[in-house]
Amino acid sequence: MFETKEIHIKGMVCRRCIRVVTNELESLGAEIIAIELGKAVIKYPKDKITKESIRELLQKNDFDLLTGDETKIIEQIKILMVQMTDDLPILMKLNLSQIIANKIGKEYTYLSKLFSKVEGLTIEKYFIQLKIEKAKELIQDNQLNFTEIAYELGYSSVNYLSNQFKHSTGMNMSDYKKLSKWNRKSIDKIV
Repeated sequence: MFETKEIHIKGMVCRRCIRVVTNELESLGAEIIAIELGKAVIKYPKDKITKESIRELLQKNDFDLLTGDETKIIEQIKILMVQMTDDLPILMKLNLSQIIANKIGKEYTYLSKLFSKVEGLTIEKYFIQLKIEKAKELIQDNQLNFTEIAYELGYSSVNYLSNQFKHSTGMNMSDYKKLSKWNRKSIDKIV
């Protein structure tokens, strides 16, 4: 007897995550009907695969099953914000709270309070941390100067980025660039 189920997955933040989850679920004997960041629809033999075996498999790869509605909403917000870091110059002309509320389909005030309660920081501070990690990546790539990095990340000036970078990391961008070993956080570990 087969069962089809939508599962919500914590920690899926990139295309590589989709590949890993797909491969792991298929190795378990599940058929992937649809998969995207944060969730998958799978068909599986009910007598061979359990919710716990799926959870164990995901946890082995630093993912987890999401079960509560609030945790699913938090993960949707995180995934949306990670995706937004790729389109920052365009998106920063728009209102962050409106984008999130429209995409999630709930009032921003509710989402903001929920995010702060569960994660221990505001949506805005989480977004700043994402942008700082993206700045570190761009500094390491050594393709753009600091002004270009500020523009790519949607900052109005390099000074504004520099101040947030120093406040977040404790060092300025020039000192970070000189490090022999860069200290970056994995995007799914930010909080």
